[in-house]
Amino acid sequence: MTKQDIVTDLRPPESAVPIARKLGAMTLLSDEELAFLEGLHSNSATITPETDFIGDGEAFKATFIVVSGWAIRYVLTPSGRRQILSYALPGDILGLHVNFRRTSSYSAAALTQLELAVVEPLRINEISQKYPVLAAGLSWCTAREFAILGDQTVRLGRLDASKRLIHLLLELWHRLRLVGETKEDWFEFPMTQNDLADTLGLSLVHINRQMQKLKKLGLITMDNGWLRLVNVPKLTEYAEFNPEHLQEFRI
Repeated sequence: MTKQDIVTDLRPPESAVPIARKLGAMTLLSDEELAFLEGLHSNSATITPETDFIGDGEAFKATFIVVSGWAIRYVLTPSGRRQILSYALPGDILGLHVNFRRTSSYSAAALTQLELAVVEPLRINEISQKYPVLAAGLSWCTAREFAILGDQTVRLGRLDASKRLIHLLLELWHRLRLVGETKEDWFEFPMTQNDLADTLGLSLVHINRQMQKLKKLGLITMDNGWLRLVNVPKLTEYAEFNPEHLQEFRI
């Protein structure tokens, strides 16, 4: 499985930038709107894996849009233990409210080689002033981030180990599918078992056991850094996963 195999069935706009594909799944973007979104990528940064680019408690100086790769939002406890809050995938935005919240309540680091668009605060203000359709789309992005954090709370508080893992895998698959980063039931899977443990509040022993169990039951398949969810409807029902808030909406 390689990136060259990726296709999408959501018919996003023909744009190289994932944020345009993401918002374009909701509405027909004008040429001017597409050009504006692509223009936000004029200043970019490449972050190597395991490198922080946002520090907990540090002042926001820019908004970041994920162009390629994966990032994590996380916090460290006073004893140094890591809790991963969520994953930032292609098309996702970090620090969208740079003009309202001055400091970050989390750290963010590259999970893989990461390409970011670095957007100045004035450019973010320009969206609400000149592009109401894009502003509505970004409001949806914010609402979806709250829903994703809500799902994480439910996973940690109310689901058993196997359901936690499946629930997270389903979330990632749906989010990647929206921006054309899946091939049918397959998606690139760069996470280590340590990452999974720090996300799901489980020990490495638990994570290893659950991954082996899912493989043995034929519910997931791994191949060269890619993961396949073999029966999405069955997994969705078992993990009590509701994908509705992750789907595109029409504006």
